[in-house]
Parts: sequence; C-alpha cells; structure tokens
Amino acid sequence: METTTLPALTWSGATACWHELPRTLAAGAVTVASAVPLAAALLAGAPRALAAIAVLPVALALTGLASFTAPIADGDGPSLPALRRVDPVLALLLSAAGLALLAPWGVVPAAAVLLVGPNALAYGAVRGKRGLAALRGGVILAAYRPAWALTLTALTVIALFAAAASAGVLAFAVAPLLLTIASRQTAALLAEIDALQATR
Repeated sequence: METTTLPALTWSGATACWHELPRTLAAGAVTVASAVPLAAALLAGAPRALAAIAVLPVALALTGLASFTAPIADGDGPSLPALRRVDPVLALLLSAAGLALLAPWGVVPAAAVLLVGPNALAYGAVRGKRGLAALRGGVILAAYRPAWALTLTALTVIALFAAAASAGVLAFAVAPLLLTIASRQTAALLAEIDALQATR
C-alpha cells in the first residue's frame, strides 16, 4: 500500500466502498435487519437481559459483513455470499456490549468493545483469524496505534448519529463504510508491523 496516512486510508476506504455501492447497500440492509430484534426489545421496554441477548444477532451479522468488506478494501470485488462467513465466537465476545443494557457499570465493557471491535472485526477478516485470535489481534492493533482506534470509534459514533438524523436513510451505508475503512487501515498496520518484524 503506497500511503499509510490515516486521512488517506480513510478516504481511500470510503472511495472503495462507494465504487461498490449497490452491493454494499445490500449487505448493509442485512446488517440493519439483524438489528430489528434489538430495536424491538428496546422500544417495547423488554427486560434488559432480553435486550442484551438481542445484541448477538447484530454482532454475528457484523462478522459476516467484515468478511464481505475486506476484499473491497483490498481492491477486489465483493461477494454477497461472504456475508455467510460469520464468526460466532467473536460475535459472542463482542456481544459483551450488551452488558451496558444490564447495569450502569456495563458502559465500561461497552466502551472497550466500541474501541476494539472494529479492529477485531477487520483483523479477523483480513488475516482469516477467528474467535479469540481475532479479538486479540484487534486489541494489539488498538494498542499499537491508539489514535487510529480512537478515530474509528469517533467515526462510528458520528456515523450512528448521522444514520439517526437521516431517519434511517443512511443506516444501510454506515456499517459497510466503517468496516471497509477499518479493513483498509488494518491492512496498512499489518503491513507496517510485518515490515518491522522482518528488519529485526
């Protein structure tokens, strides 16, 4: 990858996603559909434990979406069947964010998932790692370049607000866009780390 500056990687990831817009919107629709049980539980005032469990389908869909967006970030064409390559173990681990729906102190693990989650999803898809290995890779990448992890977190929050402000119109584009950017950044970080290890 010729350039590894954060703005350039973010822009190139967004551009790559835009070039595959019809299929990324279709993939985004699958992810939005996975959030219906969670939205219904929250709107209906369901028990918090039930709402926490409803986070799992969203996390599962996001692992499949990461498999879909990784080839886009790499410059290859996406494949909708890649959405079926889900990682149940990683999804279960990331669903710890559901703890935020159970108790006030749950905000802490939820914040940690928001910080590490995009890196873990992207790392798992880019390197073909699953479960704990993907989560560990996400933690390492976040620790290696915390400013990039914080930027992804900020972009996630901004994108969620934008989706809400658009009455859901942008919801179909948010997750594919963010994960394409995350995969582009992850590939650049991995190339940098591999180069450093090769010189030792």
